[in-house]
Amino acid sequence: MELKIIKDKLQNISFERSVKENIEDWGKNFGRSKDDEKKNQLWFDTLIRSFLKILEDIEDEEELRVILFSKYIELKCFWKQLNTQIQYQNFKTGSADPQSMIQASLITYILIAIEPIIHEKDLEEIQQFLTKPIREILIEEPNEISTSNESEFITEQLNLQISSLYYDKEKLFQTLGTCEPKEIISMIINMREQVTDLKSEMQDSCLLDGSIQFTGKRKVRVIKA
Repeated sequence: MELKIIKDKLQNISFERSVKENIEDWGKNFGRSKDDEKKNQLWFDTLIRSFLKILEDIEDEEELRVILFSKYIELKCFWKQLNTQIQYQNFKTGSADPQSMIQASLITYILIAIEPIIHEKDLEEIQQFLTKPIREILIEEPNEISTSNESEFITEQLNLQISSLYYDKEKLFQTLGTCEPKEIISMIINMREQVTDLKSEMQDSCLLDGSIQFTGKRKVRVIKA
């Protein structure tokens, strides 16, 4: 992987024009000033320059791959944080912070630009790492284990799995008041039966003039004003 390829991806005219147009569209859509647009352009340009400066100081080809790999993870994590925040803002208030939206959008440009340079297998590992809970990652077996350390490794993994099981039981107890499988299954069955009964009871319900309700095939409810 040559540094020239990475630079071309992040500094070519088409890339820079797309970024600029995106910032301008953001400014128009959200009624932002030209100064706001310039600040975001400066933020993006600084992000690119600082990344390329790191790469320029590295001569080893393999080290370049490692830095590119780590930078992709860093940006993908930040992108994921911003998008999660945006989703919750939309859910809670019906709108999201425009600044978070433009930053997430601009980071997307970088991710799309450098993704083709990263090996497909590495991308899959990154995606798996970002979506899996840390407890699952800790208890996974590595690809290679030396024979001398195999026994210690197995013991360590068993301890981690036991800790994970106790953690899950504690969460169940805190939430449901029990961690016994039979009791939990019984609770689920009971809730399903209640939902089924409620659906059956209310399936033919209707409301007349706000004072009389037909709450099923055989029940009539009169509401006093």
